[in-house]
Amino acid sequence: MKRKFRAKCLFRALGRLVMANTYWLGEAMEHYEGDDVKRRVEQAVRGKTKKKQLLTLHDKALLNKPAEERTDHEKKYIYRIIGGLKCFKRYPNHVKKKLAAVTYFKYYSPGRVIVRQHHEAHAMYFIVTGDVIVSQMVYDELLSKYVSVDVGVMHAGDMFGEVSLLHNIPRTATCTTTGHCELLALMKEDFKNVLLASVQKQWDEVRHAMSAFTYFDALDEVARREGCIVAKMKSYERNETLLGDGVGVANFVYFILSGRCQMIETVQVIVKSHLGKKSYTLYDPYVPKEESEQDFDQKYFGAYKNLNKESKESRVSGTSEQQGSTAQDGTSSKTNEVARTSSILKQKGESVQISDETQEQRPSMISDMVRQERSSSVKSQVLFQPQPSEQIHDIRASVRLSVIPEIQEKPAGLRTYFMQVCQLNPGSSFGFGENMRDRRIVALTPVDCMLLPKIWLLQRNTANIWSRIQHYLEKKIPTKKQLFKDFVAHRRWQEFREQMVTDVISRSNTVNWTSVHDVPYSIRMEEMLDI
Repeated sequence: MKRKFRAKCLFRALGRLVMANTYWLGEAMEHYEGDDVKRRVEQAVRGKTKKKQLLTLHDKALLNKPAEERTDHEKKYIYRIIGGLKCFKRYPNHVKKKLAAVTYFKYYSPGRVIVRQHHEAHAMYFIVTGDVIVSQMVYDELLSKYVSVDVGVMHAGDMFGEVSLLHNIPRTATCTTTGHCELLALMKEDFKNVLLASVQKQWDEVRHAMSAFTYFDALDEVARREGCIVAKMKSYERNETLLGDGVGVANFVYFILSGRCQMIETVQVIVKSHLGKKSYTLYDPYVPKEESEQDFDQKYFGAYKNLNKESKESRVSGTSEQQGSTAQDGTSSKTNEVARTSSILKQKGESVQISDETQEQRPSMISDMVRQERSSSVKSQVLFQPQPSEQIHDIRASVRLSVIPEIQEKPAGLRTYFMQVCQLNPGSSFGFGENMRDRRIVALTPVDCMLLPKIWLLQRNTANIWSRIQHYLEKKIPTKKQLFKDFVAHRRWQEFREQMVTDVISRSNTVNWTSVHDVPYSIRMEEMLDI
């Protein structure tokens, strides 16, 4: 009875295992390459196959084989297969060979929980394909209960689960699959024998980097451990871009551990020459126009209302006088209509193209636009009086207006200059959200950086330190206008210096009759002694 019950349990376990892995076991039907013509025809008729997998069916079956039963030939074959995977590129070859002998293939369907928070750890995982959502249970004071909060998403090439094995603590987060996910699992005992030293070295490197900054002195052990999990260590070569121009890790703060960087900004300047002198003008369409005191008073205190009303009334009286003259000449009135309409649309930031039909027909749409543009104080006034002939021939006037967005052409004499804004030395940090428009950070020497997620730093914003650092950077880093002033001052000094040298050289054409005999003997003797 015991034997029968055990066989029954094993059969059920085998059935559940097959049902859970039917997704990748079905690859045998789709990638059949045998001599059975019928199966080959079925494969061709079935349609498009799935996306080519990184691991074949034979590789997955071999990775499911117990580690002690794998032969040396099979271990070499697995090493060649998994050695090129993204998740193992960070390890040296001798570590890859050990991992090839003890890793196992695991498949999880969408929505499956791989590890659960506060549970005991038995293995660590490498993601081959698929995405994994990392979440934590956080106590919500408003709801008075624990709620699940998504911390981040891990993709192919990432690993998770090593923290619990390294520190011998329960799981710190829950990992759930978003779709079909293939993993390589490393059991707890194999982790101690293969990866413990390597992971411990990486962990100590991050902890040492965090201890170099006083910002993290107030963090407790749990927060430091979380920082070591989310931190990234990056190295950059000379003249390599760290941040800017679409390069860099988004939403991460950079802490420089060694090396020097420089911030470079692009400045566009219009250079014009007049009477032998050059004038410089900053070209930056993104910089808003400076408000004058009159604009400020008008915007916030409603000043100059009477002045605007008088100007509008004078403009209305001018248009009424113009109507008398346009009644005598219909052609000129139509031309004025088109000109006023185009000026109205240009004030709105649009360009107008009106066809020739508008000069033959009376556009009712133009009168509507002009009526909207006029002041509300003028209640009713006929702007365009239709001619009797036009009323008889065509009552419904048609007009074709094509509104085209105005394209700003670059002015003549526009030149682009790259200016060094500042230098960043070891101990500096950037990426808090400061203005990086037209800016990039380039390494002057080989640079090592520690990257931490900005959201993780803001969650532990002791004494509002990170916001203060961002404010400090925005105040200390020169703006584009300040850089332009320095650029103009440097150019003026360069032009003055060149002119001074030219003047001195031009005056040196006179004959100099001074000779060595005009120098006193005592001075000549001192010079000889110095030699």
